[in-house]
Amino acid sequence: MSEADRQKWDQRFTEGKDVRRDPPAWLRELDDELPKTGRALDVAAGAGRVAVWLARRGLEVTAVDISPVGLALLRETAADEDVKVRTVVLDLERDPLPEGTYDLAACFHYRQRELLPRIVERLAPGGMVVIELATVRNLERSSVPSRRWLAEPNEVLRDAMTSLEVLYYREGWFGPRHLARAVARRAQ
Repeated sequence: MSEADRQKWDQRFTEGKDVRRDPPAWLRELDDELPKTGRALDVAAGAGRVAVWLARRGLEVTAVDISPVGLALLRETAADEDVKVRTVVLDLERDPLPEGTYDLAACFHYRQRELLPRIVERLAPGGMVVIELATVRNLERSSVPSRRWLAEPNEVLRDAMTSLEVLYYREGWFGPRHLARAVARRAQ
């Protein structure tokens, strides 16, 4: 991402935009299927609503994002919740993901086609990935986000199927947004 992207996200977080604390409800519905121990990676974590939720579950979480402001908000929320989350500022288009293997990796609302294979490389055997992306159908009701950040129909499913066992997949209108949601597991 460019310096302009970092500045944009820093500004949005400074203004209180895109700062939500509750995890997506659909993740809570999958509580029994998702790990409660081990290591987790939250990719494009922003202000950390998913990262903090994973830490509350008992996972050792590393959260990465381009925005130091978003990650500072994440650390504040983690302190308020009395959980620990390691944060790393990095540019996902240039920097490698943190070393090591993870039992769960999450990526919400950040689309970069070559990223999923990089995430899968970091999964431990039996590790899971959780993804939520807006799709191009979103443009039927809104001009944002731009097409660059939107998945094509069934793109998330196709990408996950190449190397993972898909455990959960839904694509459709959820409130005002058309989203693709997936949970998939790396082979043991």
